[in-house]
Amino acid sequence: MNRAFLTIAVLGASVIATVGAQAQSSTPYSDTNSKGQMASWTPTAEASYTKSVIQRAGYSSVSDLARGSDGSWHATAMKNNAKVAVTVDRAGQVSAN
Repeated sequence: MNRAFLTIAVLGASVIATVGAQAQSSTPYSDTNSKGQMASWTPTAEASYTKSVIQRAGYSSVSDLARGSDGSWHATAMKNNAKVAVTVDRAGQVSAN
């Protein structure tokens, strides 16, 4: 009985470790292609994706999009007829500065 419990405990720990590692390695910009492989991202693809994230958050006329040294993205956009500086953090959250 102890051997069965130990086997289950080890398998459970392996599953938890694997899921945790996968969760840490994913980013808001990760995606898979039709074959289930990780899609390759280029700076242009990331910028396009980030621009669409900002637009889905209710902003328009996104310009001056640039990646910061910390991995966040910074841009200028329009909302309610006002020009606003926006930031998209590494988790994909959009905030006005």
